[in-house]
Amino acid sequence: MQETVNRLASLPDTAAFLVGMRPYKRLRLRVVVLRDENGVPLAAEAEVMPSIHEMERVFRQAARVHILPAEPIIFTVPEPTPTYALDVHCDDGAWQEDFTDCGAYFRQAMAKHFPGTLLGYAAPVTVMIVRDISNKGGCSLGPLADYVTLEAKMLNRAKFRILAHEVGHACGLFHSKVKANLMWPKGPGDQLVWWQTAVLRNSRHVTYL
Repeated sequence: MQETVNRLASLPDTAAFLVGMRPYKRLRLRVVVLRDENGVPLAAEAEVMPSIHEMERVFRQAARVHILPAEPIIFTVPEPTPTYALDVHCDDGAWQEDFTDCGAYFRQAMAKHFPGTLLGYAAPVTVMIVRDISNKGGCSLGPLADYVTLEAKMLNRAKFRILAHEVGHACGLFHSKVKANLMWPKGPGDQLVWWQTAVLRNSRHVTYL
């Protein structure tokens, strides 16, 4: 419901974009680094930053969207993470996990922003750095969820822009068959066509707040 209402409310802004009025908008981002069962972080901040910088560049150049930190932009959980939230699934498995303790754990760790919590508008996107995603490097439940998951080992492949790709899914974008496109599943594209830009900017995550 929040997704539909916010999409409809943003239609005038989308129409303005299509006729050439393209002021910068904002998306709030947080990356949450989980710890393994022994309390060891799955990634260091220095390993996370290149992927964030790539997302900032792509979203700014392709869609005129600035990335704002949902303070702090990188947060490492203070305690060991339960195994069920370290090794997760994608596709149907991710939807099933969203209704279990795994989904509850992710929602508790998500960044909060008052309008986003209340109405969905300007809700931050939270990237959960996990240990393993079955048969995937990253996963998103699309625009109906405010979090995505990313395997820690994918952070050393920042040039493939997997973090930006998964956040794109959270903003309503689906896969492209064009290799140069950000939404090509195998990377390393960084482009968006006009309608993808319009969809992304129409997302409840991308606002003027």
